[in-house]
Amino acid sequence: MLPITILQHEADTPPCVIGYALEELDIPFEVRHLYLGDELPRFPEETSGLIVLGGSMHVTQKKKYRFLEEEIPYLRSLLKLCAPVWGVCLGAQLLTVAAGGDVFRRDRAEIGWVSIEKLRDDAMLQGIGSPFVAFEWHLYSCKAPPFSEAVAEGEGGLQVFRAGGRAWGTQFHPEVDGPMVESWILEQEKELEKKRPGLAARMREDTETYLAANDTFCRRLTRNFLLASDLL
Repeated sequence: MLPITILQHEADTPPCVIGYALEELDIPFEVRHLYLGDELPRFPEETSGLIVLGGSMHVTQKKKYRFLEEEIPYLRSLLKLCAPVWGVCLGAQLLTVAAGGDVFRRDRAEIGWVSIEKLRDDAMLQGIGSPFVAFEWHLYSCKAPPFSEAVAEGEGGLQVFRAGGRAWGTQFHPEVDGPMVESWILEQEKELEKKRPGLAARMREDTETYLAANDTFCRRLTRNFLLASDLL
C-alpha cells in the first residue's frame, strides 16, 4: 500500500492523534510540510489518499500563502478521481472551495469545545453518538458545496460534510492533544482575554473534561475514514 499523505500548513498544526491512530493501525503515512516547500503528491502514483490539516491562514490568503493557490485545483482534481480525502478545519474549507462551495468569514470566531449534532448516518461518523463534543478554532466556516451531503452541524453551522464518494470535511480539530491545545491558547491568550474575557480559562477547564474522550473520538474518525475509503 502506498502511504497516505498528510498535508501540514504550518509548524504548530501537526497531525498529532491522527498520526498516532495511523501508526496503531499499521497504515503507512508521510507528512508533507507545504510551508517548507514540500510538493503535493501525485495520485495514485505516490499516495493512497490525503489528509489535509488546518492552519491559521485563510483560504482567501492565496497570494500570501502560495501553497493554498496550488491546493485548491489539486483537491479538485482528486475529487474528480474519487480519491480518499479528509479535510480538517482549513482543509475542510479548501475542500469546500475545490468542490464548488463557499467559505465565509464569521462575525465571531468559533473557539473551544462545542456540541455537534449528526444530521444523517454516514460512514465517517459510524459508531459516534449524537450529540458529540469536538474542539474548534476557526474564523471562517463552510457552506455545503453543490451535490455534497451535510452530515453534522452545530450552533455555529456546518461541521461535517461529504463532498464526494470518498471525500469528507470536518470543520473541527479532532487531532488535538493537550500540549497542542495549550500551545494554541498561550499563543493567543492576550488577544482572547482582550476580546472574550474568561475564554482561555474556560477552554483549559473544558480540555480537562473532554480531552480523553476526544482521543478515542479521533481514533474512531481515523478508522472510519480508512474503512469508508477502502484503505483498511
